Amino acid sequence: MSRLMHSLLLALLLALWIPLAAAAQPVDSLLTQGISQLTDGVTRGHAPTVQQARALFERASSSDARPALSHYYTALASYRLIDLVDDEDRSDAYMDDAQTHLEAALDHRSGWAEANALLALVYGRKAAGGMISGMRYGSKSNNAIERAREAAPNNPRVLLAQGISLYNTPSMWGGDTDEAIARLQEATNRFANTSPTDPLQPNWGHADAYAWLGIAHANDNRPREARAAFENALDVRPGYGWVQHVLMPELAAAE
Repeated sequence: MSRLMHSLLLALLLALWIPLAAAAQPVDSLLTQGISQLTDGVTRGHAPTVQQARALFERASSSDARPALSHYYTALASYRLIDLVDDEDRSDAYMDDAQTHLEAALDHRSGWAEANALLALVYGRKAAGGMISGMRYGSKSNNAIERAREAAPNNPRVLLAQGISLYNTPSMWGGDTDEAIARLQEATNRFANTSPTDPLQPNWGHADAYAWLGIAHANDNRPREARAAFENALDVRPGYGWVQHVLMPELAAAE
């Protein structure tokens, strides 16, 4: 190959590579900033901060770089906002938005356990809307959990989704508090021994697993175990508003 042809080929490769690299870097930056804001907003129970995080993730999702991850985090922020806004219509809109972005994430990464686990939680929230909603979305939630479990049975967020589903599902439809507690306890153990090497990969849910474990114990008349679980949640995520200002006071009032 002549020196001229070599130079032309190198220039062409650089022309193709540089835009891709330039596109990827802002997306990683948006995701990093968004994850930080989302963690802070969820910890403090501050909807505007979570909304700001969601806007960053949505910006990232418009790029061709990391599309599945960007849609996933947009959905996660919307899922968190369901309980942080005080308007039922807005909560419903965030449920729909989370579902839409998770479906988009799965279009880009078929069978992804993380997206299916979160989708199961979203469907579970929709199933809680009444008997008709339960019939429509309960099976969708179960199917999403099964897809997640088949792909990654030991993933702590998959176990968390299983535990929440088992706890919230009526016993006549397969719900089981004891099984829920077992799955949530297993999730806390997995969280304690699992950490992604890529800081952009999902790494949330440890404190939530303890929180739901405490809820299950409290409603099964085990206040001591419930308090221990809530305290563990606060050890994992100090200042977690949901646990510190809602769950712990409710437990104290019931004792």
